[in-house]
Amino acid sequence: MSDHPHLRAYLCEECWNSIPHFVVKKTPQVKRRKIQKNDWSWKQIALWTLGNICCLVVIGYYLWFK
Repeated sequence: MSDHPHLRAYLCEECWNSIPHFVVKKTPQVKRRKIQKNDWSWKQIALWTLGNICCLVVIGYYLWFK
């Protein structure tokens, strides 16, 4: 048995040397997308705000009147 059996999956030297060992020589490079600048138009901001206000009105209605 080896000196550090936990490093070799508790295999004897002969068994450890008989199994294939794979070595990664070069790691693949991960391509990252560029962060695109997200420009919001005034129309999109107004619609987003209007939608949020409508949601708050519905929530307020159910909290106060129901």
